[in-house]
Amino acid sequence: MLTVGSEGLYEWLVTDEQFDLLQICPEVVLGKYVAITSIDSGPLVPTDSETAAGWQSREKVAYSPKVQNVKSLPRAGWDEWYIFENSPDLGTSHLAENVFEVPQEKGHVSVFVNYCLALHQPEMKALAALFWQQIAWIRPESYVADSDYLNFVSSNKTLFGSVRDAVKALS
Repeated sequence: MLTVGSEGLYEWLVTDEQFDLLQICPEVVLGKYVAITSIDSGPLVPTDSETAAGWQSREKVAYSPKVQNVKSLPRAGWDEWYIFENSPDLGTSHLAENVFEVPQEKGHVSVFVNYCLALHQPEMKALAALFWQQIAWIRPESYVADSDYLNFVSSNKTLFGSVRDAVKALS
């Protein structure tokens, strides 16, 4: 299954195919900065070696240095990433809190991957509305949520086209 759509400046896709996105499209993160709001449904606490390599953790959000190698990104499933051209500061993560009960404003980050976000599903309409509201103020180049579904969202039309075509080629 592959579903594509758009919302404002962003194009999105959702698939239930299981594959390594960074293996087929490393350009999603190479030369960019990644803010990780969830890894295996929890916060990423950088190891000593990751900290030495430039990783930081603030308010339950882990921030990568500029990504030079996709293998440097920790992954475990149920991961959520915001990807930027410049080093970001998202504010406070509300990872363990109900997204419908926390502030929906700049400086407060809800985590959607743990709700098994699937932008194409009509029953996710209320969750998707909160997601798009958050994307509007965070303004990442791209967003990845990897759970039972892979959600990929990007304002970079060329990058989105590359990912969409690579996912289609898997089928």
